[in-house]
Amino acid sequence: MLIDFTFKNFLSYRNETTLLLTKIKSFDELKETHTIETNRDFDLLKTAAIFGSNGGGKSNFITSIDFMKQAVHSSFSESSKPLNERGNTDIQYKLNTDSLNSPSSFEVSFIKNDVLYRYGFEILNFEIISEWLYKKVKTETRLFQREKSKFSINKTGFSEGIKYHKEVKDNVLFLSHLAQYKDAPITNEVINFFNDLEIISGLDENPHKHATKVLLKNSVNFKKWLILATKFLDISEIKLTENNRLITTHKVFNDHNEIVDTIIFDLEKEESAGTQKLIYLLGAIYYTLIHGKILFIDELNSKLHPNLTKKLLYLFHDLNKKNAQIIFTAHDSCILDKDILRRDQIWFVDRNNFGESELYPMSDFKSSGVRKTSDFRKKYLNSDFGAAESISITHELIDLLYEE
Repeated sequence: MLIDFTFKNFLSYRNETTLLLTKIKSFDELKETHTIETNRDFDLLKTAAIFGSNGGGKSNFITSIDFMKQAVHSSFSESSKPLNERGNTDIQYKLNTDSLNSPSSFEVSFIKNDVLYRYGFEILNFEIISEWLYKKVKTETRLFQREKSKFSINKTGFSEGIKYHKEVKDNVLFLSHLAQYKDAPITNEVINFFNDLEIISGLDENPHKHATKVLLKNSVNFKKWLILATKFLDISEIKLTENNRLITTHKVFNDHNEIVDTIIFDLEKEESAGTQKLIYLLGAIYYTLIHGKILFIDELNSKLHPNLTKKLLYLFHDLNKKNAQIIFTAHDSCILDKDILRRDQIWFVDRNNFGESELYPMSDFKSSGVRKTSDFRKKYLNSDFGAAESISITHELIDLLYEE
């Protein structure tokens, strides 16, 4: 389970930015359905929603956690490739001269098998500037700290690191290097956390349609579940063909509303964009819920009716038995509703006067102005929280529009 994610100097984010999934103790709304009890002195949230204006930095936030995951998974394999074939490291904030030559940093805190871990690193171009891993059962213990090629390793708490640290290249994460060996149990715990992160774009189905196809091929239960979930679309069957195409079956009626036949549609060619989006997304959601994973989605509500978005959140809030979590960005203000989201689940992204993206929670606003009974949607659209700016329709704009 994710506790928090912090990053700095990445794309449109210059300053240190943190998303917290910890419940605010003084907020008592929707406690039974929207929070996760832990054996710590804090509880966690099942969902977090990030709202903001176009160009504010919502997508860059999702990209930041994706960058961290990809770095952990691939820095070892990427290190042997020629420079022009490696992944992109041109990631610094570019509207400030100091940021251009400063490292970007990333850190996550999470609970895995009742143990709290904190792992992070700093990177500049292809060089690992620093890297660290901490573990906490009762008190926090440093397992290793790295400053470029210098390592400080806890010999009793992280013995797996002693054997291999001299092999690590300057452009490879220590964690990624250790993951190549079988005798690295703590490393595997951290790697498995990153395996639990599913990161998808709401605007591009290609990265996650694979999940739906694999589940349809291998899970009879998912196939039944998917048909029930899409029943309102009058789809009677969804199948995967031998050439890996998704097809849907619809009933054909005569003028007397009698079923006379069925017809098959190619999902990508004959179904609507909204139907495609939903079917692909349901695979990722099903997989996340049954395995208790963590799902990051950019533009969750794109191509979906507001009622559909609400129902998907209902799955995570009311029917979530494995403590899965979903973090998403959205434009749909309909879900800014006190009956759908708690105040500590709502975040905003906005750009300041220097072009920097800033992430901040609704809970930062005084409780006297934002109560659990407040109309969140009205306040947001009224720009009470910022992050809702749009085109200014001025006389100059109008005059230039029609000036030859």
